[in-house]
Amino acid sequence: MSRFKVTYYLACVALLFAVFGGLSIQSTAQAMPDTGSQPASISPNQKSPGAEKITLTCQYPVVSSYAGTYFAYKIDLQYTGGTAPRIFDLQAKGPDGFTYSITPSYGETTEIAAIRLDPQKTYPDTITVMARPYAWRVPQPGEYPITVGASSGELKASIELKAIVTAQYDLAVEPSSGLLNTKATTGKDNYFPISIINTGSADLAKINFSSKIIGGPSGWSITFNPEKIDLLPKGDKREIQVNIKPAEKTIAGDYMVTISAEPEAKNAFGAFDLRVTVLTPTIWGWVGVGIVVLVIAGLAFMFMRLGRR
Repeated sequence: MSRFKVTYYLACVALLFAVFGGLSIQSTAQAMPDTGSQPASISPNQKSPGAEKITLTCQYPVVSSYAGTYFAYKIDLQYTGGTAPRIFDLQAKGPDGFTYSITPSYGETTEIAAIRLDPQKTYPDTITVMARPYAWRVPQPGEYPITVGASSGELKASIELKAIVTAQYDLAVEPSSGLLNTKATTGKDNYFPISIINTGSADLAKINFSSKIIGGPSGWSITFNPEKIDLLPKGDKREIQVNIKPAEKTIAGDYMVTISAEPEAKNAFGAFDLRVTVLTPTIWGWVGVGIVVLVIAGLAFMFMRLGRR
C-alpha cells in the first residue's frame, strides 16, 4: 500500500470518529438534569395545600329571652383545605318543646338543609339558626343547649349554643261574667265580680288593685274585696268583688270606669274598661210623680175657681 492511501484511510477514520463523537456528546447533554433551574414558587394569593377542615363559629352563642319568644343565632361556616366545592348537610338539635329552622342570612327566608361551600373563598358563609317554642307549651325558665352541625362524608364539625329562658310575668284582669257593662244605683253598694288570672310563667306576689272614673263626678267609692292578693301562682285564677258606689248627686247616665291590677314589683299589669249605667233610687221617681200630680191638681183647681167667676 502506498503512503498516500494509508494517509487517506486514516483521515476517513478520524472523520467518522469526529462525526459520531459529536452526536454522542450532544445526546448526553440533553439528558442531563437542569441544575440551574429554580424550584416552583407559590404566589402570594395561592393557599398552600393542607388538611380539609370545616369550621363553625358564632359571635353570640348564648342568647337570653322571655319564655314564649324565639332565639336566633348567626353562624359562620368556613371550609378550607379542599380543592373543589363540597355540599355540607346542616342539622340543629335541642331539647323537646322547640322547633328548629335554618335559613341563609341577609333576608332570605327559605329553610335549607344543606349548603355548598367553596374552599377558595376567603370569607365565610353565614346561616341563621332559629329555635322557637311550641305555641301551646311555654318553656320553663332555665338553660337549654342547642347543637348545630355541618357534615360532608367523613368531614364534619359542630358548635354548641345555649338558650336561656327567663321568667315571663303577666296577668289578665277581666269581668267574671264576660260583660263589660253593669248598673249601679247612686248612694248604694253595687257589687261586680272580676277575675285575676296569672298568665305568665312565674308566680306573682302582692297584687294591688286600683280604679279610675273617666270624666265622672267626685264622691264615688270603688273598693275591692279582698283588697290585695298576697300570692297568685302561675296559671292560677282568683275572683275579686268590686263594690261600685256612685255619689248620691250623680246624674243618671253612663260612665266609664277603668279597673286595673299590678304587683308591687310592677313586673306585670292588667286592666279593662267597664261601662257603668248610673240609676237614681226608685223613691225619687215616686217623688217626681207626686210633684207632677200636685201640679196638675193645682192647675185644675185654679181653672175651676176662675171658671165660676
